[in-house]
Order: sequence, then structure tokens, then C-alpha cells
Amino acid sequence: MDLFDVKPLTVDWGRSIQIDATVDDVLVKRLTPTILRLRQESADPITVGIDSLGGSLASLDVLLALLTGPTQTQKGGQIITVATHRAYSSAANLLAFGTYAVAMKHSEVLFHDVRYGGMEDVTPEKARDAAKSLQDANDAFALRLAHRIIPRLVWAYIDLRSEFAKAKNALSHLHKRYSDIVTAYAPPIDSFECFDLASFATCLWQGLSRANDSLIKNVMDRLAQWIHLTNIAQSVPSYRPKGSRVPGLLDGARHLHKLFKGRPEHFDQCEPGLKLFLSLLLAEVSMSKAEKVSIDLTLENALREYGILQSLNDSKHVRYASDLMARHSTVFFDNTTDIPLDKLPEPERQALYQKAAPHARLLWHFCVLLCRELFEGEHILTPRDAQLLGLVDEVAGGGAIQSSREWREETIRREKNTENNADPHNPDSI
Repeated sequence: MDLFDVKPLTVDWGRSIQIDATVDDVLVKRLTPTILRLRQESADPITVGIDSLGGSLASLDVLLALLTGPTQTQKGGQIITVATHRAYSSAANLLAFGTYAVAMKHSEVLFHDVRYGGMEDVTPEKARDAAKSLQDANDAFALRLAHRIIPRLVWAYIDLRSEFAKAKNALSHLHKRYSDIVTAYAPPIDSFECFDLASFATCLWQGLSRANDSLIKNVMDRLAQWIHLTNIAQSVPSYRPKGSRVPGLLDGARHLHKLFKGRPEHFDQCEPGLKLFLSLLLAEVSMSKAEKVSIDLTLENALREYGILQSLNDSKHVRYASDLMARHSTVFFDNTTDIPLDKLPEPERQALYQKAAPHARLLWHFCVLLCRELFEGEHILTPRDAQLLGLVDEVAGGGAIQSSREWREETIRREKNTENNADPHNPDSI
């Protein structure tokens, strides 16, 4: 894509479909012929107008596959999604999954947890299984959404960076709290300026509507909890040090494993996971405010958090964070070196990556936790909120952030003005 080409980011109602009903198999069947015809006619993006109260996530996946999946002649398709009025539930997900997403000024976006349309012959066991299934679906979809919105969050960071100092001064107590959370995992490094999550979160909190400022607070609280648990799991000894009276976290577990006549190598393989899970389990017990702790609920919550942490710490996500740093070197390595990152010798470049890695991981964790928060309860977002949170790229008529399309248009105008004002008799003016 040409860096200054605005066509792939411009709404084209002459090449469009309308999501104007419940997202279900009936809608998909009705739209399929039009989608296939539009994709056969051209590889240009298809504009998707959205005014829907939501529907089935399974039908949404089919719709996205038709719009963006490979065909016989195309590797994949691009879509420009537009919230023309209401984008609720699965329709909000469709909006966010657009290659380029736009919200009209008057539109409204609603995110909430994944829900069943109905259940018959409900028993306690069925209800527990359904709740577990729904929670798994929430977490899985949050991870999918995080991959889609993180480039928009990076764009928002770049645009808002000039406001960091003002937000820090206006909300010094909030900024300090967020800074304490961040530095507990990624301390600042001398002569090294990289991603400033504390200032970014403060700016987002300041910019969101008051109905939704709890989103950032809850995300940062969860991030603080994750950092605290991670630090404890890493700092508490697994086994009692020689000569110490303080027991290790796994002393009793290893002894019990021996009593069961288990193979030592099996315990060694599970040791990191056991340490993390026991830390989570004990944290759930200690944080319970109920008079009587429910072991079933405690185990469910600990298992859920364990699954999320294992997913976040998956090697492919660590690589994703590294790729993110490479693609956005001006964000993660600002004022670090006068030499372009790709021109540095490999050892120096890897040393810089190593320094910035904790900050990149924090950004990724922040993004995933934000998406998880969107799937907890109900969140009615204004177009401005949606843009600040990375759910849309642009607010029609101008939003809190200059969109990439607006930036491209401004750059083109500036270059044309420079060319028009150039003096043909003075080479220095060209």
C-alpha cells in the first residue's frame, strides 16, 4: 500500500454492503451473492455500513471470512467498516475488525460479554458448564480483538504523545499511581526513552467520557495485579534455601509427589506452571471478601487467570512484542541512537530489544486486558471513546486523534503547497 494513498482508507458507498439487521445466518445468506460479486469485480476494499443490534458470533465469523478470507484469485480482502448508527454486540466486533474502521459522529458502539441466546432444561451442572464456556469465549475473543486494535493504540500513542506533559501535570496523582505500577515491572533506564505506558494511560483516562473512564482504571488495576503476582512467583523461592527456616512454595508439593511415587522429571517439567498456579490460587483465597471461601469458585477463577497468563506469556506473543518494537522503532527507541535501528550491528540491536522488551510486553498486556474488560459487563462508547481505545481508526468529521487517512491527506496537501511555492530559479527552494 502506498504510504500516501488515501483510497484504501476512504469510504466508497458505491462498493458497499449494509449490515442493517441481526447478524445471523439469514443475513449472511442474503449478503453472500453481493459480497462474492464485489470481490470478483475488484480487489479494492468493500465498505460495510453497520446499523445493527448484534447477533451471533458464529455468523459474524462466516461474514468476516466471506469479506476478508482468501478466494481463488485473492489472498485476502480488505474492508472499511462504518458505524452509521448503532454498532452493538457482535456488530461492534465487526466494526473493530475492519481493515479501516470509521464511526459517524452520531453513532454508538456497545461492547458486552458473550451471551447465550437461550437455554432449555437448565440444571446446575449445565449452568456451570455454560458459564465456563462463555468465559472461555470471552477470553478467546478478547485475544483476537487485541491483535486487531494494537496497531491503532500505537497510532493513538504517537498522536497523543505531545499531550503527555499536560496530562501528567493536570493529573499528577493518577500519573504517579500508574507510573508506580509500570516501574514495578519495567523500571526506567538511564539515557533510554521508550514506551511511556503511564502517561498514555493517563491521557486515555482524561480523554474518555466519564461513563467509561473506569475502563482504564480497571485495566491498570488488573495490570498491577498481574505484575504483583508475577514478581511474587519469581521472587518466592521454590524450595527452602539451605540453612533457612523459610519454606519454599513447592516443598510440600514435591514431597507429596514423591509419596505418590511420581517420576522426578515430570515434576521438574511442571515446576514453573505449578509455582504460578499455586501463587494464583493463594492470591484468589487472600483476596476473597466473602465470609466463607468457595473452593470451586476459587479454582475456576485461578484456572481462568492461569490460562490468560499462560497465553500472554506464550512464546509467539513474546515474538509479537519484538516484532511490534521493530515496526515502531520511533515509539520504543525514541532518542536512543542517532543511527537507524536497521543499520545498527546485530549485537547492539539485540541489546536495545532486550532493554525495551518489558515495555513492549506491558503494552501488549495492557491491550489484552483492555479487550477483556470490554467483554465484562456492558460498555456504551461514544465515537471519541471508540477511537481512543483503538476500536476505530477515524471519527467522521474529526475525532480525538488525527486518523491515518487525515494524516495522509494533510501530508499530500503540504507537499503540494511546497511544490507550488518553490522558486524554479532557486534550486534550494525545491
